[in-house]
Amino acid sequence: MAVFPLPQLEDNAVLLPSSQTNSTQPQLCDVWRDIQGAHNWNGLLDPMVPNLKAEALRYGNLAQLCYNAFDGKSYSKNYGTCYHSKRDLFNKMGMSESGYKVTKYVYANTNLLNKVFGEKPKDQGVWLGFIAVCTDPNEIRRLGRRDIVIAWRGTQTAEGWIEDLRDILIPTRLSYRCKRTGAAGATVNISSRDLVVSDIERLIQVYEKEMDNLSIIFTGHSLGAALATLSAYDIKQMLCTKHNFHQIPVTVFAFASPRVGNLAFAKRGEEIGVKVLRFVNKRDLVPKVPGVCMNDNVGCLSKLLQWLPWTYFHVGVELPLHNNSPFIQHTHNLAYFHNLELYLHLPDGYVGSKQPFSWSGRDQALDAYI
Repeated sequence: MAVFPLPQLEDNAVLLPSSQTNSTQPQLCDVWRDIQGAHNWNGLLDPMVPNLKAEALRYGNLAQLCYNAFDGKSYSKNYGTCYHSKRDLFNKMGMSESGYKVTKYVYANTNLLNKVFGEKPKDQGVWLGFIAVCTDPNEIRRLGRRDIVIAWRGTQTAEGWIEDLRDILIPTRLSYRCKRTGAAGATVNISSRDLVVSDIERLIQVYEKEMDNLSIIFTGHSLGAALATLSAYDIKQMLCTKHNFHQIPVTVFAFASPRVGNLAFAKRGEEIGVKVLRFVNKRDLVPKVPGVCMNDNVGCLSKLLQWLPWTYFHVGVELPLHNNSPFIQHTHNLAYFHNLELYLHLPDGYVGSKQPFSWSGRDQALDAYI
C-alpha cells in the first residue's frame, strides 16, 4: 500500500502509475503487464522476480479464501453457500486491506447426482467463488491499473468429486445458451457462465475510460484452476469477438491445475492471448491427469491422435515447484502434496530451480492444513 494519502476518487476514476524509483527492483505499477504474462514470463521465473512472486501469492490467497469461506458441511442448513455476504467477505476473512470490492458471487449446479438419485437441484447451485474489482485508490496506484479478479473454489463436496471423474472432452461453444465444458468435471454451467460473462461485461462498461489500464485475472486451485482456465478462454474470446477489447490482458494464475482441453483448445488460447501460469508441485498427481496414456508428454503420437476424446494437453507456462522446503513432511499421503497451502508455501520460498529454499516466515506448520 502507498504511504502517502491520496484524494478521494470515484470507482470509475483513473489513477496513473507512479514513476519508477531508483530502486534495483522496479515498482509493480511500471512492470505489471510483464508480471501478467505479456511476454509469457520470459526471464521472470528462474530466478523468480519478487514482483511476480508477490502477485502470484496474492492471487493464491484469494483462491484459498474461497475454500475457507465455503460451508462444505453436509449437515449444515446452509450447506453449499458462502459463510459471509459479499459486503463482508474480505473483512470477515481477514483481508480488509485488500483494496477490492466483491461485485458478484458465482454459483453452479451439480447435475450428476440429481440424475442418479432423483434429487432436486438447488435453485442457484453451490457457491464456487466470486468476482471482485479493485476500488481503493492506493492499491490502484500500486498495481498500476484497475484490476478485476475472478477466484474459483476447488472440489469440496461429494457431488463435486463425482463430477471430477468425468474425463471425456466435448466441443467448446461460445454461446449464452449452451453449457461450457472442458474436461475432468471442469464445467461452467449456464448459471455460473452467465454470471461471470454478464458481470465482466458490466464492469468493462463501467470502467471503459480505463481500458488501457485494466486487467482481468482468474485464479483457482485444482478444479478451480481448471475453471479459471476455461473462464479466461471464454472471456478473452468474448473480448476479441464481441467488444473488440482485445488489448485488455486476461491472465490465469493456476495452482495444481489438471489438463482441461485438447491441442486445438491450447492453441486457440494462445492465439487469442490468454496467459496462463501454472504452478505445479512435482509430487502432485493432479496436474498429470486426465490423459494418463494420451497427453502432451507422449510427443508426436498424441498430436496424431489429438482427435480422440481423451487426448489432453496442458496450456500456458509451467513453473515446477520442488519440495525442497525443510518444513515439508516425509509422507506418502498424496493429498498432502496437492494441498493449496503447500502450493503457496513452496513458491513463497522459491528463488530458482538451482537455489536453496528461502523461507520468509509463511506457514511452516503445514501439517495443520491437511
